[in-house]
Amino acid sequence: MTLSLASRALTSRTSAAILLAASVSAIIYAQSKLPADLDPQSHARLPYPKKSDLDAKTQTSLAPFVNKSDDTLRGPLAFAAYNPAVAQALFDLHNAAVTGGTLDPHTRELAILVACRETNYNLEWNGHEPSAVKAGIDAKVIDAVRKRGGLDGINEKDAAVIRLGRELFHDKKVDSATFAKAVEFWGKRGAMDMVAVMNTYAVSGYFAIAVDEHPADGKPELPAVK
Repeated sequence: MTLSLASRALTSRTSAAILLAASVSAIIYAQSKLPADLDPQSHARLPYPKKSDLDAKTQTSLAPFVNKSDDTLRGPLAFAAYNPAVAQALFDLHNAAVTGGTLDPHTRELAILVACRETNYNLEWNGHEPSAVKAGIDAKVIDAVRKRGGLDGINEKDAAVIRLGRELFHDKKVDSATFAKAVEFWGKRGAMDMVAVMNTYAVSGYFAIAVDEHPADGKPELPAVK
């Protein structure tokens, strides 16, 4: 009996060691796929700023984004915060465009996803996809945005949001009919609020492009599209 218990304990320890080794190997493999110039913590070309790098006002504004375990600033404003005044301005822009805008949650979340897709912004896409589902955006609409697919079968209002964002960021020209449709559905203020929301998230997306920010471990990456 004693030998059997010892044998089972040894087997258990051996299995645990094998699982640990496999986990370590998986992490090493995942990290090895990252470009050599990326910081291992931020998965970007720059490390996360420290709280101490920020001025007093920005420390207060961006407190929710500071990781308390190591006092690093993370999230959508992390790399903008290399100039704290820029991060503060983007924080204020977000509050004006998103929190203070006129768009309903469904339209706002779809506009955010479109901006994230057009700038390949993984961090905010992963953060807002659950919010989009909660706001009632159909899975096939989200999938069309993710894959930059066709708009056949998508309701007219959702298609109008997607079309406006694609033309704004990809074509660099918004057609008259596209803009007129946005004004028809959301009014002049709403159409401009939509542009403001999209650009608020696109700005952080461009920071992510510059530093080649990759998703955190275990988070999905947007598929490559032409």
